[in-house]
Amino acid sequence: MENIKGKSVLIIGGGVLQEPVISRAREMGITTVVVDGNPEAPGVKIADHFINSSTLDAEATLREVVRFNSSTAKIDGVLTVGTDATYTVAVCAKELGLPGIDPDTALRATDKYLMRKALRTANVPVPDFEVVDSIHKAMEIFEKLENDCVIKPLRNMGARGVRRVSNIDELKEAFELAKSFSIDGRVIIEQYIEAPELSIDALVYNGDITITGVADRIIEYSPYFVETGHIMPSNLPENQVKYAVDTFKAGIKAIGIDNGAAKGDIKISGSSCFVGEIAGRLSGGFMSAYTYPYSSGVDLMENALRIALGFPPHNLTHSRNYVSIERAIIAPPGVVQDIVGLDEARNIEFVKDIFFHCKVGDTARFPKNNLDKFGHIIVAAPDRFSAIRASHNAIRTIKISTVAGDEHTIPEAVINDTARERFNGRCFVCNDCTGERCRGMMPGVGGIATGEGFVRSVKRIRRIDIIPRYINDAKVVDTSADFFGAKCGFPVLPGPITGAITNLGGAISELNLAQSIVKGANQAGTVGFVGDGATPTKFKIGIRVIMENFGLAVPIFKPRYDQKMIFERIEAAKSVGALAVGMDIDAASFMTMDMKGQSTSTKTFEELRELVRFAEIPFILKGILSPFDAELALKAGVKGIIVSNHGGRVSDSLVAPIDMIADIKRAVGSDAVVILDGGVRSGADVLKALALGADFAMIGRPVMIYAVGGGVQAVRQYFERIAVELKKAMTFVGVNSIGCLKGKKDALYFRD
Repeated sequence: MENIKGKSVLIIGGGVLQEPVISRAREMGITTVVVDGNPEAPGVKIADHFINSSTLDAEATLREVVRFNSSTAKIDGVLTVGTDATYTVAVCAKELGLPGIDPDTALRATDKYLMRKALRTANVPVPDFEVVDSIHKAMEIFEKLENDCVIKPLRNMGARGVRRVSNIDELKEAFELAKSFSIDGRVIIEQYIEAPELSIDALVYNGDITITGVADRIIEYSPYFVETGHIMPSNLPENQVKYAVDTFKAGIKAIGIDNGAAKGDIKISGSSCFVGEIAGRLSGGFMSAYTYPYSSGVDLMENALRIALGFPPHNLTHSRNYVSIERAIIAPPGVVQDIVGLDEARNIEFVKDIFFHCKVGDTARFPKNNLDKFGHIIVAAPDRFSAIRASHNAIRTIKISTVAGDEHTIPEAVINDTARERFNGRCFVCNDCTGERCRGMMPGVGGIATGEGFVRSVKRIRRIDIIPRYINDAKVVDTSADFFGAKCGFPVLPGPITGAITNLGGAISELNLAQSIVKGANQAGTVGFVGDGATPTKFKIGIRVIMENFGLAVPIFKPRYDQKMIFERIEAAKSVGALAVGMDIDAASFMTMDMKGQSTSTKTFEELRELVRFAEIPFILKGILSPFDAELALKAGVKGIIVSNHGGRVSDSLVAPIDMIADIKRAVGSDAVVILDGGVRSGADVLKALALGADFAMIGRPVMIYAVGGGVQAVRQYFERIAVELKKAMTFVGVNSIGCLKGKKDALYFRD
């Protein structure tokens, strides 16, 4: 009969990820001995005994453990959870004659070169790689691997020192970064593979492998690799998950892990599968200790302890099938000024835990590795939609306000010069974006034919002047606005922009364009938008970005002739918790759709109503320019109308959106959110749009330029500038809230 109570277990690491296994051991009547270099580590405070030693210094730790074992208490098992201390665990287990893997196996599960060598020998697929110790060798391998690579230290965790390199100019900086985190000065350079990635956990007992969790990893902040969350179970097709699991199991055997645990990062690329990493421990990132037990009902910590003590695992059958999610809390770069919403977020349904380590005065930096986070949210719910929605609501509720200092601000001249260079003539990055210089540039960023549609939109909004009222009491101005339940700091939205290759000439990747716009808008305090595009699979990029940003983005899909293709896109958006969905109905005759042979069409009233009903969440219709269409859209159930002429890219003869905003708002009243898209270039222009009846204004090309010129931070800066300009303009006309501004036509003067 098993006699676990009264045993002693050595736990290498006392951090927050070790707390669940320490607590579970004590509940089981097991004496806990925790090793950590930090006497204040949270796990130390709940342990029975403490050994002060670095978890990465195997030899020093072994000396202290042997002394403890002979003088204080006999140790019966050793393990770690979520900490890269596999070699230390193996060394201690071997010396004390305890269950575990051999130190050589532990090295293969720690050293990235030894790991890949073992996997390649066993024909387990890994990206092409080489180990280098000089920048000259790195340059040689970089060219050999066709100039799109990942550089990383041989031994490290938390993605420290890991960076993607896509051109030779970035190589030296990336090499030095990886080297600075490398224990022996060597780094590995390997082929970059753009593909979905899975985190997989397993328990291993006498060579028998039991999979204990498969999750979709969310990796952001290119060119770095920051894991901002995971969702369990995976949403990938079952056959792809099985392929990844089989590859992982083959990798476990190739490395030689036969007792204990294993975690793997596996990429699925089309019909191929590649191992990113396999470690001889359970995963960190709150997966093994939190999301998997919440998802499955399986007590994974108890089973890890059992195996460490020499007993087989048991009770591994799922008692529930929940969806569980971990989301990282990351603040915009700058000095933290205020933190609100923590207690409110903890009380949101399905939120299980919030781990938070941030205070006013801390400095938030652009994240470069997994340590650059301020906390984590854990949720678990009976279905995927409820879990995603809970994680979205919690993230939205926790507000960390920062003020960007000079070190976080990109000068306007640098943004514009960088964008101008990257566009290489596809956009001239004019000081005043009016559409004059890029007339007829399609593909490109101009208006179609004469370009007059684009130019007219700007000219017509500029014929309106603001009549100031300086004697007023608008000393404190509130620019906040509600957008389908999401509170925005100001009523300005980015346009749904795509075509990074077709229209921008490859100045930026489609993924980076969407990420920069949405995350920059979110950080500034508003909702993002993503586009669809002519390429049939392009919508998946937008779906990924919506998921990465907790649903604070709205996809606008093309009016494809085949309604089923639109249904597919709407369903994908709902699955990742999108705030709303939409369609740009004016793209029915769009030039780039014709170029790619994609059939689009206008929609009948019944077809539109069918889409709205299928969506269930708010549906937005973009491209409306007549009160008649607006009224029909409202009857079909549309909740948002974007008054737009598609930036003058459908026809050069369409009316300017600003000229129709008042009539359309009168037609729909308060039953739909009305958004002006076209010609907005300043906070004063936003005021004009709202005074004529719009609820929000939308800005396209300037946001695109800032995304190309400076990524997330530049987009954030742009929107923050517009918000400041709007607030200043509101004081001019004597209004202190957005509600008071709407429909205030007496603040405007119309020139002929």
